[in-house]
Amino acid sequence: MVQRSSYPVSAHYQPPQPQPVHPRPVNHQAMPPRSVRPQPGPYAYASRPRRTAHRAFSDRPQPRQVLMAGGMAGGSMLALAALLISPNPDQGKVQEAEAFTCIRQEQPKALVSRDQIKKLLETELQAPKATVQEFLQVPYCVLSPGKTEAGLPAEREAYPLEFDPQTWLVVLYEGDRYAGYDFRFR
Repeated sequence: MVQRSSYPVSAHYQPPQPQPVHPRPVNHQAMPPRSVRPQPGPYAYASRPRRTAHRAFSDRPQPRQVLMAGGMAGGSMLALAALLISPNPDQGKVQEAEAFTCIRQEQPKALVSRDQIKKLLETELQAPKATVQEFLQVPYCVLSPGKTEAGLPAEREAYPLEFDPQTWLVVLYEGDRYAGYDFRFR
């Protein structure tokens, strides 16, 4: 009975050819009697010769070798792309720090409470700047001009949070209109 593998086989696959067996002359006198000789097992006369991994595909790279080489090449390309995008890794931190630097300090003791933040959240966009400043009062400082989500220039005022002074509420204005808010975590 011929057993077939359940795996698909390539059209280019050629099964190994059995090696011709060259009969050797048998010296019957050197052989032990039949009762002492080991009997062959059920697989002793298999038609397929054994193949070992080191001889079977020695000229082809093994899958692990290909995967490893591909992984290293992909990792190298990713590192190169990262360097091209950001040639100076500290440059982004410097730009971010400059974006949140006060250009004019207004009120050093100014803090914004949770109630004031709640009022700001209830305020409509495009409300007059004076309305927002009425309940937020004087800011801690004025930041360098930024941009809104629409890409328009915006004035920015910073208010440290009363319950976490390291975090600032940044309020944006387009001219004399309220344009939104953001948080700065330090």
